[in-house]
Amino acid sequence: MVRMSSLKPALPHDILRLVFEQAALDDRRTALRLVLVSRLVQCWIDRILYSVVNLHRETTCRAFLRTIETSRTKSRAFFATHVKSLCISHDIYNDRTVRIINACRGVSDLTFWVVPVTTWKRPYCPPHQEIAAALEPLRPKKLSVLLHGILGSPYPQFHLSFFQKITHLSVINKWEDWTTWWGFELLPCLTHLSFDIRVGPRSLDNRTAYTVAQALHAVLSRCPHLRVCVLLLLFDPCPGFTAATIANIMPGPQRDPRLVFMRDSEPFLDREAHSLREARIWKSAEETSDLQTSGAGILLSWYSFWAVSLTTPRFLFYPIRS
Repeated sequence: MVRMSSLKPALPHDILRLVFEQAALDDRRTALRLVLVSRLVQCWIDRILYSVVNLHRETTCRAFLRTIETSRTKSRAFFATHVKSLCISHDIYNDRTVRIINACRGVSDLTFWVVPVTTWKRPYCPPHQEIAAALEPLRPKKLSVLLHGILGSPYPQFHLSFFQKITHLSVINKWEDWTTWWGFELLPCLTHLSFDIRVGPRSLDNRTAYTVAQALHAVLSRCPHLRVCVLLLLFDPCPGFTAATIANIMPGPQRDPRLVFMRDSEPFLDREAHSLREARIWKSAEETSDLQTSGAGILLSWYSFWAVSLTTPRFLFYPIRS
């Protein structure tokens, strides 16, 4: 008796690869099981598994570095070629962080949320210098970053080659930091920029609103190539009031439609540069900016402000005096 399976022709490897890769893209747990099927399938799936690397804990960082330095099946060239999105957000700088960055040279989406500390095993070489040396050869396009002198200066040095290909920049620093920065116009490819501001239960005071408004106006006026500039309102019970306060203080006879106020009702969720959530922020901001642009020529004495809640598709309308 002949089995039915023996009568079926074998699928070409190209088709099998498409099936396996799609299954791996749809579900990571499935991908982890598929690598056990055969060495050939493992070769296909490993490129997907390692395309996105999230290092949120020191233990994960150690495990990934051990894989890089001891793997018998993956060369250094594999990690330099196939790691496209890298997120480093554990607590401290250390030499493991530097070695991982050095190994992942082909990163296009970088998330770097590391707070520096004063202690370092090698006192003759401060941590920011080693981090700066490791990051300098990278050319990320999307960057979500907590900037604390990682490139050798307390202020971002946007003229460095590291920043030259960035199109999407999410600044996670508090407003007291980014309102003192300059040089965003030195980023030739920058089209999407976002800042965070933590408001809290109390309303934004006029002094803070003035400082934020002046900083946003400076960025928008100096960066004509920007498509959207997002101010993400965190822990804000009255986002409409906050946005109206800032917008009414901003200089100039007209409001720049590229400035988009957004309320994040789930600020504790991760916002890695490569994440779907971050992509959703940019998409919502683009749609809002387009709406503001289309209404700017119609509304004369009132300017439209749209506060977007990231957890619902609804828009909230607030008029702002012009």
